[in-house]
Amino acid sequence: MAIQQHLSHPKYRADIDGLRAIAILAVLGFHVFPAWLHGGFIGVDVFFVISGFLISTIIFENLEAGHFSYAEFYARRIKRIFPALVLILGASFILGWMLMPAKYFALAGKHMFSGATFTANFALLRETNYFNSTGETDPFHHLWSLAVEEQFYIVWPLLLGVVWRRRWNFLWITLAIALASFAFNIATLGSDAAVAFYSPLSRFWELMLGGVLAYLQMHRPEVLSRHFRSMSVLGAALMAAGFVLISPRSNFPGWPALLPTLGAFLLIAAGPQGLINRHLLSRKPMVWIGLISYPLYLWHWPLLVFMRFYTLGDPTLAEGLAVMLAGTGLSWATYRFLEKPVRWRWPGKPVVSTLLVFMVGFAILGKATDKVHGFELRSANAGLLSFHYDHLRGFRSGECFIESSGKVSPGSEFRPECAGRSGANDKAPLVLLWGDSFAASLYRGLRHESGLLGFDLAQYTANGCPGLMGFEIDKRPGCREINEFVFGQIKQLRPHTVIFGGNWMLYNRRLNNWTQLDFVKFRATIQALKKEGVSHIVIFGQLPTFKIDQPIVAGKLFQKNKVDRTKQSVNALDFPVDEQMRDFARDNGVDFVSPLDTLCNAQGCLISASPSELEPLAFDYGHLTESGSRLLIERALSEKRLTLP
Repeated sequence: MAIQQHLSHPKYRADIDGLRAIAILAVLGFHVFPAWLHGGFIGVDVFFVISGFLISTIIFENLEAGHFSYAEFYARRIKRIFPALVLILGASFILGWMLMPAKYFALAGKHMFSGATFTANFALLRETNYFNSTGETDPFHHLWSLAVEEQFYIVWPLLLGVVWRRRWNFLWITLAIALASFAFNIATLGSDAAVAFYSPLSRFWELMLGGVLAYLQMHRPEVLSRHFRSMSVLGAALMAAGFVLISPRSNFPGWPALLPTLGAFLLIAAGPQGLINRHLLSRKPMVWIGLISYPLYLWHWPLLVFMRFYTLGDPTLAEGLAVMLAGTGLSWATYRFLEKPVRWRWPGKPVVSTLLVFMVGFAILGKATDKVHGFELRSANAGLLSFHYDHLRGFRSGECFIESSGKVSPGSEFRPECAGRSGANDKAPLVLLWGDSFAASLYRGLRHESGLLGFDLAQYTANGCPGLMGFEIDKRPGCREINEFVFGQIKQLRPHTVIFGGNWMLYNRRLNNWTQLDFVKFRATIQALKKEGVSHIVIFGQLPTFKIDQPIVAGKLFQKNKVDRTKQSVNALDFPVDEQMRDFARDNGVDFVSPLDTLCNAQGCLISASPSELEPLAFDYGHLTESGSRLLIERALSEKRLTLP
């Protein structure tokens, strides 16, 4: 027997399901075909407004009617959110077991834990490891938005209960929180874009917009009914403008987030009779998509991720359409055979308890997968178990490569031998290597050539810290101090050649909250080196990077077909960044070496240093192994791209 129901439901509106359809189609369009709909990710913000409106309506109505039940409210949330999520967690774990190499499966386990505990947004905030993979290989990355909503569902009813007991005004409290959250969003966007994007404190204002609308609909309906036609059209126009004008390069959420959120606000406020609401959003196909929008959001991203692991690349047009069709079919089945029975026909208490047990079980399973490093003995790791590379030794970590993510004292971190000068070789010309971990991965190749050509080699490198004087890095405190120390060493050592290396794409894209590369400071650094008498300055351009770690790509392609070049999984954004660095070097009168010109051609990029046996050029997505480093430097010298003293 079902438990007795006390909470009232908001009156069903087909146009709101239609608005959900717009939101989910935008998200799918962005994830499957990002070049076509670069602003589609704002569909998540539309979902936030819808959720804030519906949940606030339930809470306001039932508190004012005097029969709000926290137990029933949270039981309903569990029955609404958990069934599809439990299914996706289980299905993704099985597919991950079959397709994901250990490194990625371990990270997926970690994120499965945060997804099952609704802390995914906080997990992404904590991940500042320079060597972490991107969200494109994480099947649970999209659960950050669900975590924000669940955190809202936990906090908002409790807060409104206090407001109701104290007889405070719902509207003013909602407005005050919305304004404070929006102000926090604006304030943190410049200093820590990741916090602005993932923190509930910077996102709650979007849900609060829905709360304001819920209050106005209950207590000031005449305010909304006066201009419902124009509100519908204006709301649709604002959302359309957001899809066109906003892109991943935008400072988002920030002020641009007002376009989708105010657009959604006005469309919901216009009511079912609004022009766009009546003629577009309430159409049956739109309503049908809206009804399956939640499982479709959950299904589509893991399917895309596992497609990448299966094909070793981004989906083609046909593959993208296949993912969307498969996701739609699975979502309909999830809605029809799981969500609806659980919500409306199955007894409440046993179902809630069962769902909680499943969620706890998946949280434990995810944590265990992370702890055992992704079950390395699975068949998905075939061909990779014999490949191990000690990048810490290769970089000279703890000696001439600073891997700490906090502020350090570079004078004590860098060992004396980093200067390269030795008593027996103090008259040899000195080459000084300066930059981040991509620069550090050049060391082994340069070290080999130093023995052949007779120059000495100094190394001053630090993770996430390109060699630019005065350059501040959001995720790398202490970079300014490190570079000041290195420049002081240059003044003392007076090297013949200074070589800059860096993962320029990381900085040029403002990716994952890394600071945008400052070419003004870079130019000033080069001018300062010339003033100090450095006769030869070289900039190494962008190393080729892979969306799935290069050893995994090489392990599958080389061992199967002896293919030592590929275009699969190669990051296309490397190439325009490399050209940008080439132009900068030319404009500033310094030499430039393009690793892409050296390692890649029309047939693709090299994935093995040897054509006869597998020797991966990189040990992860782009950092060179010793074999890769030696191959790059040898070819650059033999092809006259690089000159060394």
